[in-house]
Amino acid sequence: AAAQGRSLSAIARQRPAGQRLRWTGGRCAMGNSQAQEVEKPHFPKPDRRTTDPCCCICFLLVAAVMGVVTAAGIYLGDPKRLTHGRDYNGRLCGVDTAVEKQPFLYYCGAPQGWSDGYPKTLNYKSTTCMEKCPNSTDAMVGCLMPSFVNATMLPGGKEQNVTFVSTLNVEVTQSVAHQTTYPTITYLGKYCVPAPATTNDLYSQVINGPLKHVAQFNGAIGSVITASPVLAVAAFFAAVLGMLYLFFLKHYAGILLYLTLWAGTGMAFLVGLFFLFGIFPDPMDDLGWYQQSSPIFTMSYGASARILSALAGLLTLALAVMMLFQALNENIDESIGIIAAAVDCIMGDAVWVFCLQPILQAAVAIVLIAVLCVGLLFVASVTRIDHNLMAMNGKYVKEESYAKSLEAKEVRDWYWVLAMWFYSIGAVWVMITFTAICHFVISYMVCDWFFAEIEPPKGQKGNTISPAVAQAISNKAKRVDGVRVKGVDKVQGTRAGYIEKGNYGKVLVVPLGQRGPNGMDFLPGDMEDTHKKLRGAPLASGTWNCLVHHLGTVAFAGVMNIVTAPLRGLSEMLKVFVGQTALSDSRGHFDEEDRNISGLFIGGVGLLTTFLDETVGRYSKNMYVDIVLRSTNFSEASEDAYNFVADAGGAVALLHGGTSSFEFIGVVLITIICAVFTSLMLTKMPPFNDPDSGWYVSDPSIMTVLGAFIAAVIASAFMSLFNMAADTLLYAFAWARKEFPGQMDKIVPGTLRHIVGKELEEPPSLALQPHPRSRLTRFSHAASKYKDTVMATMARGRGGAEERPLLGQSG
Repeated sequence: AAAQGRSLSAIARQRPAGQRLRWTGGRCAMGNSQAQEVEKPHFPKPDRRTTDPCCCICFLLVAAVMGVVTAAGIYLGDPKRLTHGRDYNGRLCGVDTAVEKQPFLYYCGAPQGWSDGYPKTLNYKSTTCMEKCPNSTDAMVGCLMPSFVNATMLPGGKEQNVTFVSTLNVEVTQSVAHQTTYPTITYLGKYCVPAPATTNDLYSQVINGPLKHVAQFNGAIGSVITASPVLAVAAFFAAVLGMLYLFFLKHYAGILLYLTLWAGTGMAFLVGLFFLFGIFPDPMDDLGWYQQSSPIFTMSYGASARILSALAGLLTLALAVMMLFQALNENIDESIGIIAAAVDCIMGDAVWVFCLQPILQAAVAIVLIAVLCVGLLFVASVTRIDHNLMAMNGKYVKEESYAKSLEAKEVRDWYWVLAMWFYSIGAVWVMITFTAICHFVISYMVCDWFFAEIEPPKGQKGNTISPAVAQAISNKAKRVDGVRVKGVDKVQGTRAGYIEKGNYGKVLVVPLGQRGPNGMDFLPGDMEDTHKKLRGAPLASGTWNCLVHHLGTVAFAGVMNIVTAPLRGLSEMLKVFVGQTALSDSRGHFDEEDRNISGLFIGGVGLLTTFLDETVGRYSKNMYVDIVLRSTNFSEASEDAYNFVADAGGAVALLHGGTSSFEFIGVVLITIICAVFTSLMLTKMPPFNDPDSGWYVSDPSIMTVLGAFIAAVIASAFMSLFNMAADTLLYAFAWARKEFPGQMDKIVPGTLRHIVGKELEEPPSLALQPHPRSRLTRFSHAASKYKDTVMATMARGRGGAEERPLLGQSG
């Protein structure tokens, strides 16, 4: 081997100018540099193939059936059937002929007994349309009376050739009678409900009875139109906050991340305590301040509202505790470097292209959600009115022209119920696929930027610097702290200067620009050369390639990513809770103090997180990056998503996924801010809280939830941009280092180069590499070690036994 190495060196020294070495079949050969060029890093993949066509056909088929169902719903349905009440004859209040000027639905009282101006019970089948809600007992209203059945046995007889032995004569009487009204109040802008009184609980019966779900939905649909200006402002506000977040992330990453962690944690605690407080108010009182302000009490009622509020509070507090542990243990310095690299990509020369992506994503997402919701309204509104409600011996009496039933009922056929479920599930799949397409496009744009060759900074080609400045940049000059620069340091405070003896005496060099990583006064020269340009139109080409070649793959991958997200999140939270040290099997053996109950518990949690990582870790967003780079199908991408990053080791494995928590907290923070803004606008501004105004919002709580949802959609578009960019840069770097050795210096930007350091061209040493066994082998090994340690600990408790390592490495 040494002789071969010397021979190779001799050949290299003796080769003519203009020629370079290349390997052919394991032998060294020479070739002309013009004819034998090293393969340069390139993107996109030229021979991109169509992946998972069966999934693509299935997705398109579901979308096509949804379109057919929607068209049928538009033809047969009417959304007004969902937003207006029906009287006893099946007429829509405020819509159908004869009741178009009577928009309010009124519940008639049962004829059996009245007290203090109120009926003892209400007849929910007897509803009528009113022009306005009565507030006294002075008016009269027509109500459907309960059916009266009179049965008479007639003696036998003979008619023509038929002799009757006995005859049962059944007479059904159905009538509409005038009834005195009782005091009511307007509810959700369309219903007249009994006014709250101390002598009865009719109000609670109606709210918790027929209006428990239907009226909430109707009020929400009706409030969308009147609350649309506030929702539009909230959406714009969320977009502005997302842009500001990216701007401050570029210039003040450290303090922004620190404040985001603690602000998100504090808000999560406040929201959790607010929901947990719901166990104390009276759940039957719908008019209390808490019941009016809590979205849970607005959407549900009674004991169920109290239970749901308590569960929401406990879950939110648990999330807040996890966020607190992460805030206490999070080393922001480790995340700033990769975030700086991601922001260098997003907010660099192609800032408008990258910022256009989340704006378009948010806009398309909102439009798509609106279209799907409108389609669902039409599908759900396909109902029919059944007048054949009178039956004799199990057979309905058909309606005749001379005798029509006064009572009618709205019914939905079973196949339209099935269509509603199909459409709902399909709509969720469409939204998941859309989100996956957006993640693919982000990865495509980042890869296009990453593989572009570095260009020198504008205006600095051929520029030279003085020896004094060069000495200061190289950190060889004498440093002096406490320097203030007039006109610059009014806010910034003092700076550090460097003294260097030049040709004309001592020179003070003071840096005025942006600080480098780890607080360096000067940005290293290789980090300044980060000017890159996007080639072509990656936003359009990424979308085209995804739709044409990988639609089936991202449709399947998106579902798996969402389904397994709770388990992957649980794994990350458990790691934060018990600490990374206890979960790392690189220790080899647990210490003596860990071999007790608490140590075994921590080891069990570590085993659980190992199992979760090995089983569902493959379904992360890394799948989209692998599909972008290698044009892989779902099976190949999911396999690479977990193994490739782990096998890369070093800085890539250490930093990959480190920004996901900041994405989540950023979304939560923007969502809460916009939700508070929406609530204040709807409840405090006169046009929206005045019942006499045309812009009155009858259900501000539901609209606040809707505003928060819209804000979350927009915020996730901006937050996922830098998170996907960070993970894509690390993944693309590790892949390019493997595929294009010796070429990394031309494409790796300075900010990323500072992170990877000596790993720029060579992978990290074997000491930093993960264990070479397969995932199942690693988990089986960990489980076996944990079982041995548990048994050893139990045996030692009974009289001593040999100590065994916990989750140690095998030989």
